[in-house]
Amino acid sequence: MSGKTSLLSASLAVAIFAVAAGLAMLLTTPAARAAIDCAAAKTQADLATCTTANAASADAGLNAVYKVLAGRLAPASLKRLRDAQRAWIPFRDKECAFRTQPYADGSVYSTLVETCRAELTKARLAQLQHQLQCPEGDLSCVPQSGGSAAPAKAAPATAGAAPAKPAPAKASQNDTRPCVQSAGKAKSDQYVSQCIQVSPATNPPCNGQNACSMMVDEIKRGCTMIGNDNPPSFCSAYKD
Repeated sequence: MSGKTSLLSASLAVAIFAVAAGLAMLLTTPAARAAIDCAAAKTQADLATCTTANAASADAGLNAVYKVLAGRLAPASLKRLRDAQRAWIPFRDKECAFRTQPYADGSVYSTLVETCRAELTKARLAQLQHQLQCPEGDLSCVPQSGGSAAPAKAAPATAGAAPAKPAPAKASQNDTRPCVQSAGKAKSDQYVSQCIQVSPATNPPCNGQNACSMMVDEIKRGCTMIGNDNPPSFCSAYKD
């Protein structure tokens, strides 16, 4: 009897562990994160979820902007960018270790690390965005010649005809799959990059694991808030 009881207890323990693991996985999904009001998060679990999501969003935005910039650089400049980025990644991790190591034994240690990573990643993102949006004559910018396509020539305008507008960006509101899955990585990266550039949110939904429609809505909102105050050129595609 004792053997059967032990076996039953072991099976029950395995079942409980499986359920707990499943719940943990559910809580890390984009939908679960969206259900948490990160601005009002107070529990340690909610704070950890929000800081992890924030760091992941910053990483996704940085990767997207890096790829866009890399595609515009001449080979020599691209090599220097890669070298700089490869040096920056260990710098970020070591800087965060320096800041947080005194609290390594505390329960908030992982949250502090993710917060630091998000902060430094957003700072690096801003640096690369500056390279993409430099005004002519800014000597802090690297010339972007290699990989940049020549602008397409517009067809002759017909007298009295209104100028053609860029094709509007579309994303199905009913498709809740991750954007990288529903639209493909290239399109998802484009949305992430555009979303990061215009979103006014503290924790923007600019992540390929979110639905495309969520990012498109955020891009529209950001472009609307910028208005005519020197918006990115892609904003014209999001006007109704």
